[in-house]
Amino acid sequence: MKNLLLACLLVGLVLLTGCPSTSTSSSVTGAPSPDELERLGFFSPNIARVTAEEFKLMYNNNEPVILVDTRARDQYLSGYIPGARNIPNDPWETSFNELTKLPKDRLIITYCDCPDDEGAAIAAERLLLSDYVNVKILWKGIFYWQDIGGEVRQ
Repeated sequence: MKNLLLACLLVGLVLLTGCPSTSTSSSVTGAPSPDELERLGFFSPNIARVTAEEFKLMYNNNEPVILVDTRARDQYLSGYIPGARNIPNDPWETSFNELTKLPKDRLIITYCDCPDDEGAAIAAERLLLSDYVNVKILWKGIFYWQDIGGEVRQ
């Protein structure tokens, strides 16, 4: 019950604060530490981040990664990383049910287009609260991926 309450609070916070779809270019070459993420105001600073460069290596090497795009369906259709599954954070119950169908034995990387990874963090938190252990967030989401020349499909 405690975990469900925490997840509901996280969802409510994002719904209240919104998730601006603004590009944030970055020249950072490594994912920041949890302390740096907390200082910058990122959601869930203790969830591991993977940089776009690190993910690009996984992607190019066909590593068995499950990629979850947490944006609304219309945003997903306007441009997504090939191979990503669209599991929007809203509506909450549908999202939670879809997320918990994912296999627990693979690395799951969530992403969004929020400048502070809010949408991706909510999905990652939901997975972690459901006993998933290998969950990461694509740091700075789809915009950072595009900034380094990552492929996007429509």
